Amino acid sequence: MHLANHEVHVWRAGLDVRADRTPALFAVLDPQEAERAQHCRLPRERMRFVAAHAALRTVLARYTGLRPVGLRFGRTRRGRPYLLDAGDEWLDFSMSHSGATALIAVTRIERVGIDIEEINSSIDHKAMAHRFLASDDAYLIHRLADEEGRRVFFTRWTWREAYAKATDRPVPRVLDHLDLSTIPIGVGQLALWNLPVGRNACGTVATARTADPPSCWTLMSVGVPGRPEQRADPDA
Repeated sequence: MHLANHEVHVWRAGLDVRADRTPALFAVLDPQEAERAQHCRLPRERMRFVAAHAALRTVLARYTGLRPVGLRFGRTRRGRPYLLDAGDEWLDFSMSHSGATALIAVTRIERVGIDIEEINSSIDHKAMAHRFLASDDAYLIHRLADEEGRRVFFTRWTWREAYAKATDRPVPRVLDHLDLSTIPIGVGQLALWNLPVGRNACGTVATARTADPPSCWTLMSVGVPGRPEQRADPDA
């Protein structure tokens, strides 16, 4: 699949696959991924982990021309994955999964980070905001009605997670040089794009400011790189 140097592609994949497909998806993974999957305690958690990593391999195979099972990964000192033997053109990627959905970002322009969080109505989002976010964020969330405040909390958490993945740093409590007056949101040399992931989740992709707005796609079949993709509706 073509990916221009100024583009960022974001793929959305559903993780609740049929149980009879799990062995085939396991076969796509490398031994380290398969071992990590076995450490998942609950069967549904294990199935979603396997589907997410098979989806990542499926997506990356589209850009590298390699088979999903043939992809090899290295890791930075902080554990950020990167492709080995990706071919002639440099490729960066990031993946996040929460609940039944995975998001995968791919680009050739600098680094990319992505995060999705399923909105959990059972948590005390105000207490979490005071614990993990900057004081001005926590103050804003405390003043909002619960439903809106909970969405704002999860949105601003995905900002931090996506930023941390793009920069390969710990998740920051404070986003330095945050500019909320622009679309996309600016954080230093990075741009934060809020993603259309539905009413029950929040998602953000962090890209270089010079990149185009992200193009969103839906992965139709995990583990089968030859199947057609579907362009996602950016207003969904």
